[in-house]
Amino acid sequence: MPMRKFQYIDRAPALRPVAAQASCCMPSSPCLKCSMIRLTSPRFAMFSKQFGRLPEENDELFFDGTLSHPVRATRNEIRTQVLEASEAYGLNCFSLLNFLGLSSPSIHGERAL
Repeated sequence: MPMRKFQYIDRAPALRPVAAQASCCMPSSPCLKCSMIRLTSPRFAMFSKQFGRLPEENDELFFDGTLSHPVRATRNEIRTQVLEASEAYGLNCFSLLNFLGLSSPSIHGERAL
């Protein structure tokens, strides 16, 4: 009898395969966590294309695309970028804007987005 390549004796096998386990949300209605991933993933690619490198810890994902170095976009431009991504990827723009602190006109301390 051939021995299995991987054998885990410290835990029981999964009841269902990982791929068959329930997701945290539906593709047509993603949760906030999945929405943030869908929102920010293309921003990494855009940043890399614009500046020739991946963003670092304090770099802005919502940047002014007219400049040759990463500078935070204006509040209105960030809102526009979020709204455009929400429309393109079927995300709830209101929950994203609220989570990012962009749903109201007041600014309470800015951080890298």
